[in-house]
Amino acid sequence: MSPLERAGGGVIDTRRFRGQYFEILQDTGRSQTAVMTIEPGEDAGPEETHAGDQIIYVIEGRARVRVGDVESDAGAGACVMIPAGTPHHVENPGAAPLFCLTIYAPPVY
Repeated sequence: MSPLERAGGGVIDTRRFRGQYFEILQDTGRSQTAVMTIEPGEDAGPEETHAGDQIIYVIEGRARVRVGDVESDAGAGACVMIPAGTPHHVENPGAAPLFCLTIYAPPVY
């Protein structure tokens, strides 16, 4: 990764990271991007709550996302907004890997 990419600038081909469980891609003092691959029948870990907002964009596969008390299915192209302080959980109910891009504002990891 180039210094510009790591500093939050430039273009990153997310497909290079397909198959990796979790990888931070870009980071500034105000936001952070990451990708995650979740295998079929697996989840992203225990329920979480972050101090900042989180946006999940599904690139490939299917996600079941619980935001607060609302559970929704999200396929490729779906965008999920998780407001700061809201408990959430992501799992893969599908037969193929779930590959998604996440934006944290401010950075979490």
